[in-house]
Amino acid sequence: MRIRITNIVMTPGVKDEAHIPFIDDAEILIEDKLIVYAGKRSEAPAFEADETVDGQGALAMPGLCNMHTHTPMTLLRSIGSDLPLDRWLHEAIFPVEAHLTDDAVRAGSDLGIMEMLRFGTTSFNDMYMHMDMEAEAVRDSGMRALLGHGVVDFDESCSDLLPGIALIEKWNHAADDRIRISLAPHSEGATTQKVMEKVREAAETYRVPIHVHVSETKLDFDGSLERRGLTPPQYLNKLGFMDYPVLAAHCVWFTDEDIELFARTGAVVLHNPISNLKLASGVAPIAKMLKAGVKVTIGTDGVASNNNLNLWEEIKLMPMLQKGTTLDPTVVSPAQTIAAATYNGAQAMGYENLGLLKEGYLADLILVKMDEAHMYPCHDLESNLVYSAQGSDVRLTMVGGKVLYRDGEYTTLDPKLVIARARKEAELLMARADAAKKA
Repeated sequence: MRIRITNIVMTPGVKDEAHIPFIDDAEILIEDKLIVYAGKRSEAPAFEADETVDGQGALAMPGLCNMHTHTPMTLLRSIGSDLPLDRWLHEAIFPVEAHLTDDAVRAGSDLGIMEMLRFGTTSFNDMYMHMDMEAEAVRDSGMRALLGHGVVDFDESCSDLLPGIALIEKWNHAADDRIRISLAPHSEGATTQKVMEKVREAAETYRVPIHVHVSETKLDFDGSLERRGLTPPQYLNKLGFMDYPVLAAHCVWFTDEDIELFARTGAVVLHNPISNLKLASGVAPIAKMLKAGVKVTIGTDGVASNNNLNLWEEIKLMPMLQKGTTLDPTVVSPAQTIAAATYNGAQAMGYENLGLLKEGYLADLILVKMDEAHMYPCHDLESNLVYSAQGSDVRLTMVGGKVLYRDGEYTTLDPKLVIARARKEAELLMARADAAKKA
C-alpha cells in the first residue's frame, strides 16, 4: 500500500534537539510499513499513491509510546480510589485480579487498545497476567507492543517465571515484529533473589529487555534498604541486571547515586506522574535525571491508578511537576518532553527505526488537529503542543503504514462490541470477587 499524507504541518520528532523542529506545508510518503519521504511538499519525489490523506492543516508527528501500563486493568477502572499503594493493592486490586480469566483479559486489552489508539498512542509497554490474550489483542488490532508476564515470587519456587519464558518463545517478534517480549519481574519487594537471578539468566539466553517496578514508594525504598542493605537500583546492579536493557517503572525514590547509576548504565526510567500523584507515591526527580543524562520515557500506568490511558495528560504534567517542585520554570523543555513521549520510548522498546518521521523509519504516526479553540492563538507551537493539545485532538492514528483510527472510526475494532464485552466481563469479574469474599 502506497499512501501520501499531504496538506500538513510536520514535526519529524525529537532525538536530542534543544527545540522541536516543525516543517510547514509538508508531505509524508509511505510504502507498505515504511516512510520513504517526509519533508517539504515542494521537495517530495514523484510518487504514485494508492491513497491520499488530506491532513487539512493538522500536525503530523511520531506516534506516542505509553511506556508503562497494565492494559487489561481497564476492567478495574476507579477501583480502590483514594487509597495508598499498599492498601490499594492488597485490599482493592489483588482480591479482584485473583479472579481474572482469559476472556476478561482479552476484553480489557481490547478496550485499552481502543482507548490508546483514540489518543494517538501507537505502541505500549505492558506487564500483566494471561498475556497470551493480550498478545492476541495486539496482533488483531494492528497495535505495536512490548509485553511481559509479571513475575511474582515469595517462596523461591520461581514457577511464575515459566509463563514469562513461554511468552518469549511463542510471541517474540510475532505479528510482523509488532509484538516483542520482555522479562517482567514485578519488583524487588515482590520477588526473591533466586527468581531474580533466574530472570538475569533468561535475559542473557533470550536477549530481551527487563521491565520492572523500581522505587515506586518510600515503602519500596525503605524495605529494600532493610532487606538488602541496598536501594532497589543498587540491588538490581548487584544482580547484574544493568548488563541488559532495564526498563524501570516509576523511580520516584531515587538517591543521587541511583541517578548516577542509571545515567552510567543506560537504564531507562518509565515516568508515571499521574499514577504517582493519585497513589501519593511522590514525584520522581525527572529534572535531575535529565540533567544527569538518564534516559526518560512516559507512561500512564494502569487505569485503576490513573484513571485513563490518555498520554497527553502525562505529557503536560511531566514538565509542570518538575517546574513546580524545583521552583525553576526553565527545567524540562517541550523538546525533552516530546522526546520522552515518542523517540525515547521507541528506542527503549528496541526498535532502531521508530520514533521519528524520516526515510526508512516505520510509519507509526498521528495527525493532531490544530484548529480547535484551545489551540488558538499559536504564538509558540512547541508550547501549544505540550501544554494546550488534548488527546481528543488526535484525528488519525497509523501503525506500520495502516490507519487504525480516523475521525472517530476504527478499522480493526468494533467500539460497540468492545465496550459491550468489557462491560460484561467487568461485571462477571466483580461478581466472582464478591462471591469469594462472602464465602
